[in-house]
Amino acid sequence: MPRFFVDAPPEGSYFLDGEAGRHGAKALRLRPGEAVTLCDGQGTDWPCRVEENTGEGLLLQVRPPQPNQSEPRTRVTVCQCLPKGDKLETVVQKAVELGAAAVWPLESARCVARWDKNSAGKKLARLQKIALEAAMQSGRGIVPPVLPLASLKDALEAAAREGRALFFYEKGRASLKAALRAGGERLFLFVGPEGGFAEEEAALAESLGAEILTLGPRVLRTETAPLAALAAVMYERGGMEL
Repeated sequence: MPRFFVDAPPEGSYFLDGEAGRHGAKALRLRPGEAVTLCDGQGTDWPCRVEENTGEGLLLQVRPPQPNQSEPRTRVTVCQCLPKGDKLETVVQKAVELGAAAVWPLESARCVARWDKNSAGKKLARLQKIALEAAMQSGRGIVPPVLPLASLKDALEAAAREGRALFFYEKGRASLKAALRAGGERLFLFVGPEGGFAEEEAALAESLGAEILTLGPRVLRTETAPLAALAAVMYERGGMEL
């Protein structure tokens, strides 16, 4: 069922215009009688029926709201050190589909990719659009934010204040499965760039309370590791149940 996020709670007859309305009218070619869901991005859904396709938008009949059922109990921020190419776009898209609460691009010692001040805003805007589209496609009740680029140290300190930091390192020995037996509904998953984390970064993470973990005996690519870890978290914490 097509899904669109709106800025304000809809009611009665609601005209969906703008980019979302044009997409529904022109790309999806929705017809009268077809079902649509509107969401306020705060976890509430409004089932709707199309009354009219004007070509530039959709006139909808809004039904009573209901809580969105797709948001996981465990809030996970994927902290991804900048990879090369368009890999971060893949991480954002798939992490949102899997249930991440946010994605946080980070700079670390072995990052080959770098963002300059002139391009950072455009890159974030594109990544946020990808997050929006993934949230629409996967039935999310929120649009997870892509946070502004930060240093690894700043993110580790924030994670120590706000929840548990799970730091995936090639020399880690503790398993993710064992770590998830402990409590905590606010998790931060740290994944290095193509070259992994430097030893001093792992030492810093440990000094700030992060749990140094492994994802098993196989070497995963930087864009694979966060998605494997996130899927494991969702499975263990009930985020894949109906």
